Amino acid sequence: MRVVIPVYFDYASSLCYIAWRIAERLEDTLDIEMQWRPLSIAAHYPNWQHGVLMGGDTRAKIERVAEETGVPLRIPERWMDSRAALEGAVFAEAYDRVAAYHRAVFAAAYENAADIGDARVLVRVADAVGLPIDKFQEYRTTRRAAPRIAGNLEEARRHGVTGYPTFLLGEFPLTGIQPYETMKVLLLRHLERRRDHLH
Repeated sequence: MRVVIPVYFDYASSLCYIAWRIAERLEDTLDIEMQWRPLSIAAHYPNWQHGVLMGGDTRAKIERVAEETGVPLRIPERWMDSRAALEGAVFAEAYDRVAAYHRAVFAAAYENAADIGDARVLVRVADAVGLPIDKFQEYRTTRRAAPRIAGNLEEARRHGVTGYPTFLLGEFPLTGIQPYETMKVLLLRHLERRRDHLH
């Protein structure tokens, strides 16, 4: 049985994109399933403002992590408004299209330099992954996923999460992303500890 590992994330974070790329490889090689839990980084950090130009220090950090992990990406010029995209992820769960939706949103933002805060971009994403557009639009405009997104943030805070992405390994929050081989070692240790505890 695959071990579920919660991952707190926001599409607005370039580091979360890098984490997603590495996590896909890890799922292919380890007996794990990443459970992506969307939340709003903007709700956690007051200085994270949508539409504001990304500073040079932040860009340099992202470039460094991308180089260390071997995951190329197109860094957005401005902080993206990810609210609707996050709520769309909750909608995609009901149609068992979460993995495809993640792939499409992350690719739009970090491979194709599209603005995921633009409703037209999200409609194209939803259509591409086979979601019913009318229901998708209605779900977003009524904000039905907002309580779930807020709840994920509160849950993350209860676990002592202070940054994103964060992989929850049992009760231990592993914040940030490391190169594939390092992440593999950390997750193997987690799986071993879990097996020892169960026996």
